[in-house]
Amino acid sequence: MNEIGLFDINFDTGECYWSHELKRMLGVRYDVPAEFHLLLQCIHPDDRRAFGRNAMQSFRDDCPKHSSIEFRVVRENGRVHWLHMERRAIVREDGLKDVVRILGFALEVSAPAGLPRAA
Repeated sequence: MNEIGLFDINFDTGECYWSHELKRMLGVRYDVPAEFHLLLQCIHPDDRRAFGRNAMQSFRDDCPKHSSIEFRVVRENGRVHWLHMERRAIVREDGLKDVVRILGFALEVSAPAGLPRAA
């Protein structure tokens, strides 16, 4: 069974959480803080632009509440692995509909499943 890595980004508090499993999938040491620029460095260069577009949806008024994406990560040893990521946007209830939190999970996949891909 594949491990599932979890993430939680709270835009109101600035807190960002990655589970140990997600850090392992990304090839990041457990004691390293979760930061977006670090995540981008882990993503295959050919997938970064599409991943960035997907991630930036959170800052748009028409942000979908759910999205899925598949992308490659490159570990320090040069090995490439595919990840499938699902995320859910939590919007403010005050009518502004701005995203206050992103929750999601990632898992390693052997090959893309035909969902939106970063490549």
